[in-house]
Amino acid sequence: MKKDNIEFFDIVNEKDEVIGKIPENMQNTIKPSQLRFINIIITNDDKKIVVPKRSSNRRIFPNCYDFSVGGHVNSGEDYEEAAYRELKEELGITNTKLQEIAYFSPYDSNSNTFQKVYLLKYNNEITNYDQDGIKKLYYMTKEEIKILMNEKPNLFKTDYFVVMEYLFNKKYL
Repeated sequence: MKKDNIEFFDIVNEKDEVIGKIPENMQNTIKPSQLRFINIIITNDDKKIVVPKRSSNRRIFPNCYDFSVGGHVNSGEDYEEAAYRELKEELGITNTKLQEIAYFSPYDSNSNTFQKVYLLKYNNEITNYDQDGIKKLYYMTKEEIKILMNEKPNLFKTDYFVVMEYLFNKKYL
């Protein structure tokens, strides 16, 4: 939800129930476990995974590798609405069908936040991405990602390891 160009995020309790909202610029005043996020993993028929590298101008995790798409669930949105919104904002992709494949709670996993993870099979070239927030898009195999995670863990967002290891173990990727 935006009001005067300020985004608001819902604050949730330990059961992922909305108990309030907070302006985006105040999110650092609460625990990450009180916020909701979405992540989307995009793969193609060649089993390559879209791995963006965040721009150096990003406030959080600059120059780090990220999920194909990721972002906050805005106030008043559900996870799926946020996923489709972020997919359009970050990569310019519309008219697709996401598959929900995982849900993480900071109270019963090693995740820092509540988050749902979606999978998208997409074979078209991605050219209309947010070039302000994304430095470059890479297409990597599962093996290449594992090697990079092992050799350069500081180049990834924190929850990346929890989510990707879960997806690798469950054979989603």
